[in-house]
Amino acid sequence: MNRLRNSLDRDRDDSGMTLVELLVTSTVLVVLLGMVFVSITMVDGMSGSVSSQYQEFQQALPAMAPFHSLFAAEVEPAPTVGGVPTPGFASIGNFSTTFYANVGTAYDNTVSCASGTCATGGTTAGPVKIVAIELDANGNPATACSASSPCSFQMRMYHPLTGVVAPGVSSCPGVSPTGTACQYSTNYRLMANVLNVVNDPSSVDAHGAQNDQIFSYTIQDMGGTFGLTTYPALTVTLAPGEVQNQQVTGLSGLAIQSLVTCTAPTANYPTVASACPADAVQSVSVQLKVEKPGTPINEAQVNNLVVYRYAQSPGSTTAPYQYTPTVG
Repeated sequence: MNRLRNSLDRDRDDSGMTLVELLVTSTVLVVLLGMVFVSITMVDGMSGSVSSQYQEFQQALPAMAPFHSLFAAEVEPAPTVGGVPTPGFASIGNFSTTFYANVGTAYDNTVSCASGTCATGGTTAGPVKIVAIELDANGNPATACSASSPCSFQMRMYHPLTGVVAPGVSSCPGVSPTGTACQYSTNYRLMANVLNVVNDPSSVDAHGAQNDQIFSYTIQDMGGTFGLTTYPALTVTLAPGEVQNQQVTGLSGLAIQSLVTCTAPTANYPTVASACPADAVQSVSVQLKVEKPGTPINEAQVNNLVVYRYAQSPGSTTAPYQYTPTVG
């Protein structure tokens, strides 16, 4: 009996773990806990990144859709007069652009008449004016944007109004109503508003040219004869510096041509593109950089879109798509 008790006492040894065993066990636990923490952090970071990108796409996509449809309907707002086009663009810039679109109300949008009564039945006011622009936090045209001070991108639609008595100067292209003027309303319809845009107008290259632009433009030159040389049709993508300086090079053999000058084609300016570059813009590329503040990954989501104008006017090989009240 005593022999059995002694054997059981030996089996119940209370000496426990040695210090080495305890250190090894603790080290293994620390490593395992570290791996779990790193895994949780990575999953959380990926989740935050996906959520951020999703929110950024939610911001940009609503702007891309209306811009695509409106620019596709971009028109030359008035018929050619004396061979001189009336460009569909009122202005072309790296961070803003203004053009006319063949959509919206075109008839009977009369606000007032000098006699107190207004004739209806199809008073044409002209195409709507679209302004796409990057704005700072105060609602002014942006001069600098960053992650710490982001900007916004807005698309605004301005409707033309006839029956404007004062100041009585018509600003609607190609529209000269009798008695009263046609002007664009100071009120606008907000088509899109993208927040946290970080395209930076103050970012320039070594030559001082803006290099973080929102808009890029492609001009289609149909080719022609300049002096004794015949130039083939070509496509010219405007560099940001050309847009910034409002000058373009390489059109039908011309060294430099003003981007805002618009004349009828001549021997010196043989093509529509060289005589009126703004009227030969064939496509516009939009690149929006949207950044969601406070996300684990501090990078902007880039959203790109390329939009082409409608086809040329029916039966014409040179004239772009023109405004018509029956469509607008």
